[in-house]
Amino acid sequence: MLIKPSTITSAVAGLAIPFGKFEGQTPLSSTSMSMGAKFNITKQDESICDAGSRQWTGWVHISDEKSLFFWFFESRSNPTTDPVVLWMNGGPGASSMIGLFAEMGPCQTSTSTTGNNGTYLNDHSWSNFANLLFLDQPAGVGLSSINGSTLGGPDTITEAAEDFNEFLSTFFVEIFPHFSSNPFHIAGESFGGTYVPAFVHYIGMRQHLGIPGVFKTPIQSITLVDAVVDYMGSGPLGEYDHMCQFDKGGNNRLKLGFNETTCRTIELGVPECQRLNNQCIETYDLNICEAAFVYCWKFIDLIEDGGRVIYDDRALCKGEYPLCGLDGNFSEYLNRPHFQRALGLERWNFTALNWDLNDRWGFSKYVYMPTTREMTWILDESPIRVLVINGNNDIIVNTEGQKRVYDALPWNHQAKYRMQKFDDWHWPDQSGKMIKGGQFKTANKMSFASVNDAGHTAPGDQKAAVAFLMACWLSDDKVEACPF
Repeated sequence: MLIKPSTITSAVAGLAIPFGKFEGQTPLSSTSMSMGAKFNITKQDESICDAGSRQWTGWVHISDEKSLFFWFFESRSNPTTDPVVLWMNGGPGASSMIGLFAEMGPCQTSTSTTGNNGTYLNDHSWSNFANLLFLDQPAGVGLSSINGSTLGGPDTITEAAEDFNEFLSTFFVEIFPHFSSNPFHIAGESFGGTYVPAFVHYIGMRQHLGIPGVFKTPIQSITLVDAVVDYMGSGPLGEYDHMCQFDKGGNNRLKLGFNETTCRTIELGVPECQRLNNQCIETYDLNICEAAFVYCWKFIDLIEDGGRVIYDDRALCKGEYPLCGLDGNFSEYLNRPHFQRALGLERWNFTALNWDLNDRWGFSKYVYMPTTREMTWILDESPIRVLVINGNNDIIVNTEGQKRVYDALPWNHQAKYRMQKFDDWHWPDQSGKMIKGGQFKTANKMSFASVNDAGHTAPGDQKAAVAFLMACWLSDDKVEACPF
């Protein structure tokens, strides 16, 4: 989630890094590009991404107006049998190139002139044990387009879900049918807590009803990374716990934590925020959920007053709030001519966040809706497993709030899950030494793992630790240290 300074009604994003606006562009023809009626695809080499495995880029044409961009990497291990993991960043409007180039993708961008044309191999990529599929959606986000530009596009989660279903059907049936039998998993970050449960519920219900055209490959699990299924619960209602940790001497244990006056202000507002949020979750009413969001989000504004970075409590804001200079260098790389030529583009002014789409989703009020009902359906009515990963230094989607959200989530094994105590989990470094990674608990199909020394983008902040978690989650052959 990201708060845009101009207006509260456009306040929901994901950790997304804006660099400007798009211009209208069209794909170039290319001799290396395979064309289909519903897609075009180009096999890439390591000149644009030092990946360590085979890779393809392309677009699935959802309609005459909408095209969704994807980047697919084979596993470095055994692509024929390893699972396929689809990754989506949040927003709404954030490009999944954030995850690829700054978090858990096979290659990362370099700040120096070394590396393969601006990238270097990520030794801790999830492609070590999985085939990775990065998707820019909805249409208009990142390298995806709507009418040859980024203006317009889906306004609701339902329309985005329809396009997502169409993308998956085309990808696994027409482009890579030989991967349709691999175990399939979906992961999302930040606003991905809306995308992933809503999309999976949309597909699952249509599979159950036998509706023609629905994506047929079974979904094995979902992973939600610093992701919101309940905005107020995951953010403002956990902020007091996160920022107001006082010891007996009256000192805040968190170096950048709030003082007692600010904490008292938040404390007095929590009951009304909780009441409004309960109504939102119970009714799923747009206006009630918007009212809860507007009331509760003023707590987050206090972070700006204190000069803190909402994505990482270890950092002071340097630059314009709320991004605070967290602008990375991958966007500059994606705008380089050699990179765009390889994709088959010209004059593509890539930005990591589509503010136009973010604004429209904010004004539509759908961004304020929880996905707790969809999560209950996934846990009770489907065989899909759920993994929640959360960075302990994240403020805007804080671990303290997330723990309460999932303890309160109604499902058949809620009581068992709630009663489980958190235990430490550890991961092996290169020398084999076991490092404490955070805490976890699990019951039935639901697992929760917190990550130490990680903010809103946990897979990027703690690459090796989170990669170990995911390898454990996806593997049938668990090593002794695996927490689940």
